[in-house]
Amino acid sequence: MIEVKTVSRGNSLALSLPKNGHFKKGQRWLLIPSSDGESYTLIPRLENPYAGPKPKQSMSEEWPDVDRNEVE
Repeated sequence: MIEVKTVSRGNSLALSLPKNGHFKKGQRWLLIPSSDGESYTLIPRLENPYAGPKPKQSMSEEWPDVDRNEVE
């Protein structure tokens, strides 16, 4: 368990994180509130491997010996 503190930054609140190597500059994290509203879960945000352009792959014929003119 990691203990963090809230600090004031201008008109917003921020989290003061410990310098123990768990957090690095540029990382993205999600703060998820618990169902009781008393605590939060902090988890690293992962990139969605299914998002973005799909690689184009050529589809081979399933039956290469069938003539297309024979199929109605």
